[in-house]
Amino acid sequence: MTKNKKMPNKKLSLEISESLYEKLEELSELTEEPINTLIIRIIAMRMPSLLRETKEFNQMLDAITPEQLHGEIGLEEVLSEQF
Repeated sequence: MTKNKKMPNKKLSLEISESLYEKLEELSELTEEPINTLIIRIIAMRMPSLLRETKEFNQMLDAITPEQLHGEIGLEEVLSEQF
């Protein structure tokens, strides 16, 4: 049996809009959970898909060649006319 080692916590301060805070406050009242607990849960639930989406997006960007980019914005024709 392995023991789970608890990682040390880090403190984070956030500045958010009043409207977002009000939504969190409302959710906090409905769920009877503290706002900081809700924020941590929201971040933890969204993190896996956000990491995956970001990696996929970066892979798509890395796959774009200059030739593809020039063709998409019409530079291919302009460059061929100049040379």
